[in-house]
Amino acid sequence: MLQAWLSIGYIVLLAILVLAFILWRRGGPVLSIAALVVGIPLWFGWEYARPTWTTGVITGTEVRRSDPDARGNTTDFEYIYMRNRSDRGLELTNDDSWWWLKRNSERVFNDAKTAQSRNTEVTLMWNRWRSTLFTWFPNVIAIGPAGSWPFWSARTIIFYGLSVVLWLSYFYAFFRLRRSTAPPRDRDPEAV
Repeated sequence: MLQAWLSIGYIVLLAILVLAFILWRRGGPVLSIAALVVGIPLWFGWEYARPTWTTGVITGTEVRRSDPDARGNTTDFEYIYMRNRSDRGLELTNDDSWWWLKRNSERVFNDAKTAQSRNTEVTLMWNRWRSTLFTWFPNVIAIGPAGSWPFWSARTIIFYGLSVVLWLSYFYAFFRLRRSTAPPRDRDPEAV
């Protein structure tokens, strides 16, 4: 349980809260509130898109057809069911994703069906959240043999590289704004 709270996402959220607290203590309540108003939604979007991977056994696959719309068109939704190493069940969808440049959902679904029939352990890389209230499911991005391969995939390296730039820019911008709005005696201690 402690491992989940020490994830990179919660560390970034804690850093946003610490930044807002520092800005508040140094006499910038407006800047502190602005840091929260910008940082919290940015964190939610980043956390929604952030890739996660799980190793386990695929226990089932399913294709569900939607009800016809006004024009009579239907859509097929592909679901992958998995048990990870801690025996926790995961329900995932398999959709194409422009954000992750994923246009191969049929290959991923075929690999999932093969892993299910062979009962082999695989690693799934996925993003998004599971919400029973809104009927949201995480989306499978890639599938491969069990191991640590997803961390070194080009998509993951690019995502985390851009994430470092994003978060450093966020923190730098608010520290810079604080410095530019500070009274002259706070900027240069020799000026007093």
